[in-house]
Amino acid sequence: MRYRLNVVEKSLRDQKWQIVGFGIAFLAMSALIVYIWPSYRTTVASIQLPEAVQALLGSDLAYSTAAGFVSAEYFSWIPILLIVYTVIQGTGAIAGEEGSGTIDLLMSQPLTRSGMVVQKTVAVCIGSALIAGFGFLGFLLSIPFVDIEITLKGAALACANMLPMALLYYAVSLWFGSVLPNRAYASGGAIALATAGYFFNTIASAVSSLSWFKYGSPFYYYGAGLPMVKGIDWSHVLLLLGVAALFVGLTVRSFARRDITIGGASNLRLRDMLGRVLG
Repeated sequence: MRYRLNVVEKSLRDQKWQIVGFGIAFLAMSALIVYIWPSYRTTVASIQLPEAVQALLGSDLAYSTAAGFVSAEYFSWIPILLIVYTVIQGTGAIAGEEGSGTIDLLMSQPLTRSGMVVQKTVAVCIGSALIAGFGFLGFLLSIPFVDIEITLKGAALACANMLPMALLYYAVSLWFGSVLPNRAYASGGAIALATAGYFFNTIASAVSSLSWFKYGSPFYYYGAGLPMVKGIDWSHVLLLLGVAALFVGLTVRSFARRDITIGGASNLRLRDMLGRVLG
């Protein structure tokens, strides 16, 4: 069984310093936010943020509360760093291997193309969970020692709730890497999509006439720090994971039916890309 998981093991070895680097940043930020809360408690108690500014926080939690403060200062933006990690891994899984010329060596192993995609996905799931876990470790090292109205359970739920959205963007970037000519195009597409998702959710939250925009954004289903107060919305989690699974499945289909390009390509001809999508 061990040799069958060699791609998972190698992927985690290759990612270890990224996991450690992102993880330390998550740990430091989560602990710092909790430790500075007592100094800000009185200052923010009377703050009433404009609706447009509140929309930037990613949830309707009041900034003057502990949960709202932690949500705004941590859970509203830290998942973007997790998305950066997953996009790096997603575009590197296929497009990166092709661009570096290592995919032929990888595929010479006793491994199917679908098996490679699944194992790389498992490695990213583990890496993402470890990074989010570092963030929870920061809460674990701070909440018990600070007078703050959030619980370790609430913090754990909010940390875990970052994973579905991050894995969705991983799956999208993975698919882009299988249908676009090279990693640069795949990265650009994934980053543009993530930026658009954040922008549309913010606009929809601030402008009532455009509120329907939010339903097309993964950031709406993420909900920032809301799990600290309301628990996890499992319908949103299942939706995000379901779409992620769909894109992984599309990647497996596209990758299994197309030729491997050593060194990557540079053209964006519609015919070639449709060939990659449709096989």
